[in-house]
Amino acid sequence: MSPPDSRQDYSDTRSIALISALLDARGIQKTHVLGHSIGGRIAWTFAATEPNRVDKLVLLASDGFASPGFAYAVAPEVPATLGLLRWTLPRWLLRMNLAAGYAEPKALSQGAVQRYHDLMRAPGARQALLSRLQQTGLVDPVPLLKRITGPTLLVWGRDDAMIPFSNAADYQRALAHPTLLSLEAMGHLPMEENPQRLRNAGHSACSGDAAQAGPGLAGRGAQFCSCLFGGWPAT
Repeated sequence: MSPPDSRQDYSDTRSIALISALLDARGIQKTHVLGHSIGGRIAWTFAATEPNRVDKLVLLASDGFASPGFAYAVAPEVPATLGLLRWTLPRWLLRMNLAAGYAEPKALSQGAVQRYHDLMRAPGARQALLSRLQQTGLVDPVPLLKRITGPTLLVWGRDDAMIPFSNAADYQRALAHPTLLSLEAMGHLPMEENPQRLRNAGHSACSGDAAQAGPGLAGRGAQFCSCLFGGWPAT
């Protein structure tokens, strides 16, 4: 886990610059890019602003479209009570918030809660989280998404209570070449809730079995899915 940003700059612009710098440092000109939730928003923004550096794009329950009642270009109001996280982080409160990311909250193990608790207690982690929330002002994603000409795989749990499954349709309308992998009875964190089912769904997509993997998976989409799931080891 990386330390807090020395500039205390958690804007998407800063994140894009860091990704570019990382690729430069590793000598990577072009790569596949995958992002989840807020990371999804940063991933597609990177793909839109640095199109020559992105081969294929994978968005897992991606942030980007404003929820009803929220406006674009306006930083959200972060409740003052969240500021208390700097000094205290009860496990029961953390568990309650994490459970919202699961279609079946009972699947949230105590070990997972402990892992999140340990990560959140790392020096500067909670302040970094608050700063990112305070510095985030969503922009209308459609003009940027329309710049993305390469293939994009959308992976979404149908029971996502954090970023609703209906947002997948917004991305499908805006993107040039989207493929949707929908996951029945899965929430915002399918890679944690049931990684085996996610892997199986991906392999079903690779074989073109849309009945098992979800709608919108055929032909080019099935070939694209293999870039994400094809190299996963069998268990």
